[in-house]
Amino acid sequence: MLEYADVSVRRGTATLLENITLAIPTGSFVALTGSSGAGKTTLLRLANRLVTADTGEVRVAGKNVAAGDPATLRRGIGYAIQGVGLFPHWTIAENVAAVPRLLGHTGLAARVAELLELVELPRDFAARYPRQLSGGQASRVGLARALAAKPPLLLLDEPFGALDPETRANLGDRLVALHREQNLTTLMVTHDLADALLRADRVIVLDKGRIVADAAPAGIVASDHPAVRALIASPLAQARRLADLLA
Repeated sequence: MLEYADVSVRRGTATLLENITLAIPTGSFVALTGSSGAGKTTLLRLANRLVTADTGEVRVAGKNVAAGDPATLRRGIGYAIQGVGLFPHWTIAENVAAVPRLLGHTGLAARVAELLELVELPRDFAARYPRQLSGGQASRVGLARALAAKPPLLLLDEPFGALDPETRANLGDRLVALHREQNLTTLMVTHDLADALLRADRVIVLDKGRIVADAAPAGIVASDHPAVRALIASPLAQARRLADLLA
């Protein structure tokens, strides 16, 4: 579904990504993680051409993303970000139906109702405005909007990062269920390694623009790379402290 062939991205004298070669099979749920500035978001945004590669090639479903119209490319890819980015003066129904409307789809009211049900929001939310939603509700709407045009590829950039732990956990569980129910290929950026290990079937760790680990969760936990061990150290320490408190 998604391929990176010897891709590098540079900004001035800084190298954001260097010689990335990566294939993400259809149907997989892949998490990108690493420290701040590691290149996670840059790698994600190459897929929908919000970032352009300086060298190498990015392909979605076998097609070079640089070869076509970027707007057409983006309309075929689901995309949700931290902070959601809903249009404040549009109703929830209008926000969710934005891409299907651009694509000329019909039956939009029924599709909005279906999507609100998928993300476990009452159907009467369709008439509300973003200012009337909690953070968790807005994140659910952002996910519904990303799924609205039935994209085969879903890109998520810290979609639940600003939420409280309980809401984040609940939405993370719903996301995994939707990934399976909708037969998606999902690529998710998260700074939370524990979240990546618990949600994804494959975890890719970046450090200074390079892939330093790429494995199933168990393989990541067993990695001896210093950058991976540093990421693991914090959740492990927290787990130990919690265990001591509960002992």
